[in-house]
Amino acid sequence: MPGVSDIAVYQKLTAIADELEQMAAEGATLVGDAALTTAARTVRGMASAVYGHIMNNADETPDS
Repeated sequence: MPGVSDIAVYQKLTAIADELEQMAAEGATLVGDAALTTAARTVRGMASAVYGHIMNNADETPDS
């Protein structure tokens, strides 16, 4: 994604995970809750990986 910074990707993934968790909390069916919770965990894991990359490269020039 040219022109999109790693921090923007992290922020978007975190927002998506938050939205999925909110949907699960609003009373989805058992199957829906399981799907939303699993998706939120997966997306949050991706966000965590991006954050780790950002922190590992903090001493270098920021990449986009």
